[in-house]
Amino acid sequence: MAPLIRVIGSLNADMVSVTPRFPDAGETITARSFFTSAGGKGANQAVACGRVSRPNPASSRTASESPVQVEMVGAVGGSDGHFTALLKPTLEKSGVDTSRVRVVEKAYTGVAVIIVDESAGGENRILFSPGANYEGMQPTPAVLGMGLAAPIPDVIVMQAEIPVETVVGTLRAIGAYKAQRRAEGKRGIEAGPDVMFNPAPAPPGGLPEDVYAAVDHLIMNETEAELMTPPTAQLVQTVPDAAGLEVKEQVARYFHKLGVTYVLVTLGSKGVWYSASDAEQSRFTNQIPAAPVRKVLDTTAAGDTFMGTYAVEVARWRERRRAEGQAGQDLTTPQDKADRYGRVMDAAMHRAARASARCVERQGAMDSIPWEDEIVEI
Repeated sequence: MAPLIRVIGSLNADMVSVTPRFPDAGETITARSFFTSAGGKGANQAVACGRVSRPNPASSRTASESPVQVEMVGAVGGSDGHFTALLKPTLEKSGVDTSRVRVVEKAYTGVAVIIVDESAGGENRILFSPGANYEGMQPTPAVLGMGLAAPIPDVIVMQAEIPVETVVGTLRAIGAYKAQRRAEGKRGIEAGPDVMFNPAPAPPGGLPEDVYAAVDHLIMNETEAELMTPPTAQLVQTVPDAAGLEVKEQVARYFHKLGVTYVLVTLGSKGVWYSASDAEQSRFTNQIPAAPVRKVLDTTAAGDTFMGTYAVEVARWRERRRAEGQAGQDLTTPQDKADRYGRVMDAAMHRAARASARCVERQGAMDSIPWEDEIVEI
């Protein structure tokens, strides 16, 4: 059976204006173009999971591996037609199951107003109106139970465009489930799903420290990393050996101390840096350069494409562990750890970087996310 990725997050209608530059305060300028497209960090990441794991249906190419199953969990408004006319068709054509998306009557679908600056290499500024992403995703028992609803997924992907209380409650529920599984003697991937958290937008003040026990993969850009960690003086009280180190080292050691195994910091045009470490202090780090880009048109969905591609690589690694009869085994030998924390991570980072490079060469959010057969080197 194909591995299952469940994405819990936002669904938006993106309203995009492409301008020659950002307007100054009080200034009106004429946009070069305008379009509306499906978006939302949750939906973008779900589409990325679906597309990078299967070839474009319009092509004649066959998949290199079996496609993953992808589910979207979120909420849209019933007071507009954005879900039926825009979001649902795009998600389903990308291989995403939308049966867990709730329609909230008398609410509006979330909207992101995006300005793309052509003079700055496709950089963007975004205003987010959450709408049903907040109204329909409050931390009720039904919403908090969606992460672990049967069948238990291989990978759970979360962001922060839904209420922070829901993020915290969901992570605590997953953390309790995984702790119970290990107490029952389950090991390896049988102990529970891999959990990925992308704190975008970064919650003010970060999250309570205890929730990170449920997070296996923390993926942030440099700004988010700074916002999610406490001030240096407070950080070194938790991790004394981080004093005097560069920022990304301090960030990684802090979150490793809280229980996160994989800490990834995306660096834009400089690529991505990662640190992988377990409770036994086996640690691997590396910085992978950004993949070559023909011409940057729009960076809106680059981070979401990276996240989705990485999620697919993790899901397929879990599938290989099952196929090799190792699903119930922890990583214990130096060889196993070097393979998972080093070789597998390097390969996943390179592939995610290539996918992001293809994404920024196109305009739009979901529309720019590449299919598997489009992730090529140049």
